[in-house]
Amino acid sequence: MNLLKEMKERIAAIDIGSNSFHIVVVEINPETQSFTVLDRLRETVRLGTFHEPNNELSPADMKRGFETLKRFKKLAEGHHVTEMFGSATSAIRESINGREWLQKIRNELGIDAHVISGVEEARLIYLGVLSTTKLQGRKIGIIDIGGGSTELIVGDEQYIYHLSSSKVGALRLTEKYFQRETDLLQKIENIENHIQGLLLTKIQQIKELGGFDFLVGTSGTIQTIAKIDYKMHNFIDSENTPNLNQYKISYNSICTILEKMIQTPKDKRADVFDISKNRAEIILAGIVALKTIMKELNINEITYCDRALREGLIVDKILHKGIIKDRLQYQQTIRERSVLELANKYQFLKDHAFQVKRLSSILFDETKELLHNYGEKEKELLEAAAVLHDIGSLVTHNDHHKHTYYLIRHSGLLGFNDEEVELIANIARYHRQSNPKDTHLNFQNLSKEHKKIVKELSSILRIAEGLDKGHKCAIKDIKISKISNKKKLKCKLTSRIEGYDCALERWSAQGKSKDFKKEFGVDIDFVLQRLGK
Repeated sequence: MNLLKEMKERIAAIDIGSNSFHIVVVEINPETQSFTVLDRLRETVRLGTFHEPNNELSPADMKRGFETLKRFKKLAEGHHVTEMFGSATSAIRESINGREWLQKIRNELGIDAHVISGVEEARLIYLGVLSTTKLQGRKIGIIDIGGGSTELIVGDEQYIYHLSSSKVGALRLTEKYFQRETDLLQKIENIENHIQGLLLTKIQQIKELGGFDFLVGTSGTIQTIAKIDYKMHNFIDSENTPNLNQYKISYNSICTILEKMIQTPKDKRADVFDISKNRAEIILAGIVALKTIMKELNINEITYCDRALREGLIVDKILHKGIIKDRLQYQQTIRERSVLELANKYQFLKDHAFQVKRLSSILFDETKELLHNYGEKEKELLEAAAVLHDIGSLVTHNDHHKHTYYLIRHSGLLGFNDEEVELIANIARYHRQSNPKDTHLNFQNLSKEHKKIVKELSSILRIAEGLDKGHKCAIKDIKISKISNKKKLKCKLTSRIEGYDCALERWSAQGKSKDFKKEFGVDIDFVLQRLGK
């Protein structure tokens, strides 16, 4: 037991991918602001298909995935981890029942797994790559070709200049084009045209940024291509293949591998190229994708990196714990900066938004334990919603709360998972007009727990917004106390404007307190605390 007490903190991150699941178990080293990989495991799962528009996980998919995660949990527990968390990507993101399945994972296995957006997936891949790559002032380009999507990233040691995710994945392309490998050359040409069409704008954006100094590739497709290329030049069997991290592959080699693969029947590829049967089934599409993207970027060489999304999840967690203080410091505030960038994009009224955020935060703190037991996570969601609550006004003032919901929901807020973005969007949506109803599509699909969060936090946001009705930023401070023997609170307001009675703000907040009373079961009176009293 003493040995366990002396151990450094251990955590496990799980990448719930479209083609395969990965787990990495690490030990955090606070002194060096880094982590040591203790164990890792990968299993091909093939979660669902990409048959739009009705993508759905079958009972067999869900059972297979569940059993895999059970094994991952046992592995993590064997290392005495304190936290086990994961992110789900395109297969779950696009399935109609994926979030319900993840809830089952959280309830029954205790794995804190959530869907992430494509751009958040790209950001985490960037963090994973930077955990093992020294840039030394250079700008890096990153390609991650997964089962369902491909991420493109450009960044340096501090900043990310481009993040994108497209529905270009080895499994997705195989299902669409290579169910039967007849007319193979024509199908490959179709794939190339398809990829060029999807990535045209993104690649143009990268070129306009000035490109990058070198290109790195991550995940299974590029790892497999690296292995094939290494064996072609070194003539060894799979048992003697070294760790190929930082292995370089030329564009010409990729073209050669593709030509050889086209000439090899699908059922022979695993043996001919000495790769797993599961990977052999989808590698052709993956190679076509990589070749096409490199050609469009006009890049002659790519370097394989053995860290990706799962390691990015670890780095992100360490950032949240405040352990990394020097490198990647800019990424520590990614959530706050992402909210501000979205607010600026839609020309928010800065003074009003920040005042509503500040008042929401005070109201949250003043009612904590008195009316609720929410923590810092919920407070952060409320504050984000407060900053963004009026951004829909750029579309139109009428029904701007509905436009606000849409803009937040589809913005790809970085640093937040899909569930958190949905909560922020709903809290902001209900800062005015009607209260949450099950007839509202955006509200009806929330879990019971999340509906409660939205109702209660949006009722706090309504009052905060009311307390800045005239956009004067007049309220300096708020103190809330309970009136004994009554279901009533007294809210004492301090004005920052000498001689101003805050009558408009008090009237507006009083009118907006109906939902607050409904959710928390108390009345609230707003009174002005005179200066010097």
